[in-house]
Amino acid sequence: MGGTRIERQQSGSNSGRDSRSNGEAGKLFVPEKSTLYDPRKERVLYWENAPEGIHRYPAGETTDSQGNTYDYSAGQRLWIDDEKEVMDSCQKPWVIETVDRAFTALDDKGPSKQNVEVLERGFGLGQVASEIMDKLRPRGGTYTVIELNKKNANYAQTTWTNKQNVIDKARVTSARGVRYDKDNPNVYINIIQGDAIEKTKELALAGSKFDIIISDTFPLLEEEKSINDLLDLAILVECLKPNGVFAFFGYHFGFQGGMNERQRNLVEAYFEDVSRTVVKGINPPPDYKYFNPENGPTVRELPVIICTKPRIQAAA
Repeated sequence: MGGTRIERQQSGSNSGRDSRSNGEAGKLFVPEKSTLYDPRKERVLYWENAPEGIHRYPAGETTDSQGNTYDYSAGQRLWIDDEKEVMDSCQKPWVIETVDRAFTALDDKGPSKQNVEVLERGFGLGQVASEIMDKLRPRGGTYTVIELNKKNANYAQTTWTNKQNVIDKARVTSARGVRYDKDNPNVYINIIQGDAIEKTKELALAGSKFDIIISDTFPLLEEEKSINDLLDLAILVECLKPNGVFAFFGYHFGFQGGMNERQRNLVEAYFEDVSRTVVKGINPPPDYKYFNPENGPTVRELPVIICTKPRIQAAA
């Protein structure tokens, strides 16, 4: 299938490699303070500095694992290090439904809340971010995102943020008698580069509280798969306001409409109410291996999981 691969450009040097030498040939460099090997920290460092790029593909027709023929739209896919498929635009129906249900759950107790504070973990293609901004503009508030990969964080900080400013300016100046002020926007954007778990800890220690948290990170280790967004729920609930809403990307291999046991045990330990719905209309291109696994069915639907009434005491 045709398509193009584009690597995003980032200003400044950022190789992420440490080529230090101890000055003696044949001897391994050993840091002054030796620590126990931590595979997750190693993967964090790798993902922070890995090259990333966008693969664009045309529309087409294909057949799923059940023999059903369907059309898929032209789209794009985010890659890390030319081997890891991070996100594809075919996931847009999940994005729209998740953001919509999160805001609906927030408003469930009364009139539409104004000045909403939202935290996203994992910027990806910026699809969730853009949907969140559309919801925030008429309400006002703050959008904060934590993104591990440095190049993708830089893209979010520059290209994507500038696009949002253009949209804001067009929206505000179209209203008679209203002046656009770039230093005092209706929605403040805060891009944080780093590991989601560590940066969430910092936010909790700083006393940051959010109305909505949406987490869609990438599992760094094999054992994190399906629960990578839930590993630090004890900290996440500390960052939620009492009526806050938490949503995460709940797809897992073998998905049949619900959460797996590990997911269910974690979210039910930290939230009183957990709703699960399924969004259909996921039409992945045939070369998107994450949704076309060799030993499993083609992914044509995804779970939308909304968690409310955080059990704050569980984090104590």
